[in-house]
Amino acid sequence: MILPEYGRTLHSAEWSPVIDELLEGQHFVITTHENSDGDGLGSEVALALALKALGKVVTIVNPTEVPPNYQFLKKLYPVHVFNNKSEEAIQELSLCDVVILLDANLHDRMGSLWPHVSFSRELGSLKLVCIDHHLEPEDFTDVMVCESYASSTGELVYGFLSALQERLALELFTPEIASALYVAVMTDTGSFRFPKTTPYVYQLAGDLVSKGADPAEMYDRIYNSLTTPALKLLGAALSAISILDNGDISWLFISQDMLKATGSKLFDTDLIIRYLLSVPSVRIAVLIVEMQDGRTKASFRSRGNIYVNHLAKKYGGGGHMNAAGCLFQFSSDKAQNVLLDDLRAFLREHDATNKVLNNSGK
Repeated sequence: MILPEYGRTLHSAEWSPVIDELLEGQHFVITTHENSDGDGLGSEVALALALKALGKVVTIVNPTEVPPNYQFLKKLYPVHVFNNKSEEAIQELSLCDVVILLDANLHDRMGSLWPHVSFSRELGSLKLVCIDHHLEPEDFTDVMVCESYASSTGELVYGFLSALQERLALELFTPEIASALYVAVMTDTGSFRFPKTTPYVYQLAGDLVSKGADPAEMYDRIYNSLTTPALKLLGAALSAISILDNGDISWLFISQDMLKATGSKLFDTDLIIRYLLSVPSVRIAVLIVEMQDGRTKASFRSRGNIYVNHLAKKYGGGGHMNAAGCLFQFSSDKAQNVLLDDLRAFLREHDATNKVLNNSGK
C-alpha cells in the first residue's frame, strides 16, 4: 500500500475554484459532520469569521450539538443546531446560495441537513463546496478540495485563507481566527503527535500563535474541562475494556444504560477511545456505542499501516488510515457479533498481505 503524501501544501492557484465560488456567493451556511469535533468546529468558526469580515452573510448550522469542551468556540461565532423544529436554521438553508461542508467528504455525514441541501441543489438554487482531508471522497459537491496529505481540515482552511488574502491583498488572520484554527489543528493531530504532524504543521502552529492563538489556554479549555458525568463515564468505561486475541484488539461497548447511569451523553464518549490504544500490544482499538434511536456507532483506531478506514467503509463509514468510524443501522448486539468476526478476518487478511509483501521483498 502507498502511504499518503504527507508534507505538501496546495498552491494558491489550486485554491482558485473555491475562492471564485466564495467570492461570488453572498449568503453562506457552513456546516460539518454529525458529532462535531475540534477540527470541524474550529475550521467552521475560522472560515465564518473570515467571510463575515468580507461582508458576507454567514451562518453556522450543524446537524448535532456542540460538545461541552468546545462551547467556548460559540463565543467566537454562534453555532446553530439543526433539527426539523429549527425554523431559523431551516430558513437559513432556504435563503443561502452556498453551503460549505468542512471535515467530511460523504453526504450522509451531514445527517439531517442533507435532505434540505439536496432538495435546494435540485432546484438549482444552491452550490455545495467541500473542504476536507479524509480518504476516499464521494462525488456529491460542486467544488471539492479533499487532500488526505493534510493533518487536519484546519490546515487546509489555513492554506485557503492564506491564498484568499493573497488574492485580495488583505490581512484576514485575526487572533480569533488564529485561535479557532489552532484548535482545529491541535485536536486532529493529537496535540501534535500523530504521523501527519510534519515540520510544516509546526510552522503553521507557530504562525497561528504569532497571530494571537494561546496554546496553553486552548489545551486547557479542551482537555481539562471534563464534566462530572463524563468523568463518571470514563471510570465506568475503563473498567469495562476487554483485551482480546492475545492483546491484538482492545474492545469497549458503551450501552444506553451506562450513559443513563452516569448522566452522560454521546459526545462524552469521544475522549475515551484514546485509552483503548494505550496498551502497547494493541493493534486495533474498537469503541462501540449504543445510540438512543437503536443504531450503533463504532469508532476504530489502529497502529502502523493498518487501514481501518477500509473496515469502516464496508459499513458505509470512512475516515483516516489509523482513525475511522461508521454507523450501523441495526442493534448493538448484532453490530458487535458482526464486527468482531469481520475485525478478526480483517486482521488476518492484513497479516497475510504483509507476509507476502515481506517475502517478495527479500
